[in-house]
Amino acid sequence: MNTNIAVDAGPPDYQGSKGQRVAIRHLSLQPDPQQDASARLNVMFCGGFHSNMLGTKANFLADFCKARQWSFTRFDYRGHGESDGRPQDLTLQDWLEDTLNVLDSLPGPVLLVGSSMGGWLATLAALRRPDKVKGLVLLAAAPDFLQELITPRLGPSQTWDLQQNKVVLIENDYDKPHPITQALLNSGRELSLFNSPALPDQPSLAELSCPVRLLHGTRDKDVPYELSIRLMDAITHDDARLTLLHRADHRLSDERSLRMLAAELMDLASLRK
Repeated sequence: MNTNIAVDAGPPDYQGSKGQRVAIRHLSLQPDPQQDASARLNVMFCGGFHSNMLGTKANFLADFCKARQWSFTRFDYRGHGESDGRPQDLTLQDWLEDTLNVLDSLPGPVLLVGSSMGGWLATLAALRRPDKVKGLVLLAAAPDFLQELITPRLGPSQTWDLQQNKVVLIENDYDKPHPITQALLNSGRELSLFNSPALPDQPSLAELSCPVRLLHGTRDKDVPYELSIRLMDAITHDDARLTLLHRADHRLSDERSLRMLAAELMDLASLRK
């Protein structure tokens, strides 16, 4: 039995954010005093909208990292999973803050894996922490999905509800209807990757400097793979690659997709040697 690995089983750890708790699970290597901190490999997973850190991809990554003695961290945004708060009271800015707080708590360089909305947040985090994030793996990335996918779906009655009540419920194929608030939509515009953001200090996607690997299914009914193509086209450096998985859906949780995820992580890990 390898005693150097602390498995992330049991109750999560918690990190405070504006009076609310963010649930975190760590799979961490005990530090080797003879090893340079820059040589340690840390993987961090950012989940999707209304998902949690106990899903198939996150569990796969925990096992994958454990087998390689890599550190692995996953967490729930506020209003998600085991964290405090209600989704309708929070915005993309809050979830970016959660992401950055967890990222800042980790030692050494980090490889970020982002799924769906987590791909948007992971990219935003990489732009804000270029010295810490050494690579991105984006799974069915959903940059700007609030403007690109949610807003166009709103019918007249939903638009009226949003204007009057500042919240509207959107149906989905996975769970109960998701509340979409005007504040959430506003924060999406402020943190846009594709359009001119409202925030004056927002880094441009052209400033993204780390290697990027994108995976997207051709049968993704929730986030069309064209969004990943647009994201790929907007990256200005050469170390970026998009792989389209034939007939794969949005979840990318099947065996073939998970093998591709593992391969992309191994590729990015090899670049650090």
